Amino acid sequence: MTIDGIILHDLHLEDLQNPLHPSSFEEHEEYTIVIFSLPEQLKRKPLVRAYGFIITPSRIYHYDPEEETLRTMPDGLVGMYRLLDEKIDPLMADIEKISEKILLLEESLYKKISPLFMERWHDLKKELLRTERILRKALDVLDWFIGKMKSTALFPLNEFRDVHEHLERTLRTVMASSEQLDNLYNYYNLRSSDRLNRSIYLLTVISVIFLPLNLVVGFFGMNTGGLPFEGHPAGTLYAFATMILFAFVL
Repeated sequence: MTIDGIILHDLHLEDLQNPLHPSSFEEHEEYTIVIFSLPEQLKRKPLVRAYGFIITPSRIYHYDPEEETLRTMPDGLVGMYRLLDEKIDPLMADIEKISEKILLLEESLYKKISPLFMERWHDLKKELLRTERILRKALDVLDWFIGKMKSTALFPLNEFRDVHEHLERTLRTVMASSEQLDNLYNYYNLRSSDRLNRSIYLLTVISVIFLPLNLVVGFFGMNTGGLPFEGHPAGTLYAFATMILFAFVL
């Protein structure tokens, strides 16, 4: 493919066509390729969407995945900023929804331990870790991009710093939500351990009561002669009293 008389390498074109390509910033002799990968949620299924740009000395191109072609951005770097800003706003809303889900999960845990807690916790934790990983890479690439381009004439530095601040704030929210999930997991483990300890204590009490009784019953149930109270009219009563006394002493 040729743009502005510049031959675009086939491998770079493949990178632009890959919707899951990670964020990257590469400088070449005749052009610069920038890819920002951002997490998205469509139909409740977490996805990653890559937005690719080609920067030449005269123009900026954005790869349109629907048309599968490079489109010239008439507003240049300002248009690039607007496109990224439009994609980041829904991302911030999605993170807020995840935070609300964590709050609901927390409230349900304080009321009662649900058998579905770990399943929900795992889904949220996995989504947050994936989002954090993608956002960190996107921020690194944005730092490189701003550092390289800020000396360019008419570069909208404040606008791209605004994008950087939004991504950074979103990352902080993701990290705080992930930490909140860790705290919920620790609380869940403490409550589960407490329930297990109470169950073990109850089994121990039952064992203390019935093990000596089983011992006495086994002793008097032996098929031998000369047992205590053998042949006595009240032998059963005495044997029962002995079992109760033995258990009480223990």
